[in-house]
Formats: sequence, structure tokens, C-alpha cells
Amino acid sequence: MGFTAISRFEGRNNMEDEVREAFRKRPELVEDADSFVTLNVISPKDNPAEFWLITHWEDEESFHYWHDNHRSESHQNIPKGLKMVKRSFTLNYFDHITS
Repeated sequence: MGFTAISRFEGRNNMEDEVREAFRKRPELVEDADSFVTLNVISPKDNPAEFWLITHWEDEESFHYWHDNHRSESHQNIPKGLKMVKRSFTLNYFDHITS
């Protein structure tokens, strides 16, 4: 069984295009993490300022190690000036049962 972490945030200052471009040009640091499987970044059609990051891992411990030790490196390309809707950030954990 695998592990999935889903984070969500919503921008509040009309920087959706910049956020999308930053994800397209991200340095792909997580791809080198132990037990990392894949990352998907999605945005709801009815709220383009909201972004969901879905990461799949072979095990939960590897996610927590990466999150605790490499998160700041992977956030270097966040667009300058991006403001988030208060309390919009969430991070939830799931058992990955099947694909």
C-alpha cells in the first residue's frame, strides 16, 4: 500500500498565471526523493485561484522526511508577491489503496 499527501491553497491577488508557470518550471527536486512516485498539480475550473498538489509515495515516512527537510528548497520559485487566502492551506494524508 502506498501513501498520498494532498495539499491545497488559494491565492488572493490574481496571480494564477504566475503560479501555474512556476509549477511548470519548478526545479523538480521532489523527483529525487526516496520513495517518491509522482506529483500532480490541479486547479478547479470553477476557482482557478485554488491549487491542489497531489503527491504519491511508496511510504509515509519518506514523505515526512522530505517535507521536513527539503520543503524550503522546493518553494524557491513561488512567485514574488503571492498572497494566500487566510486559512486556505490544507495538508491531508491518505492511504493509497489502488490506481
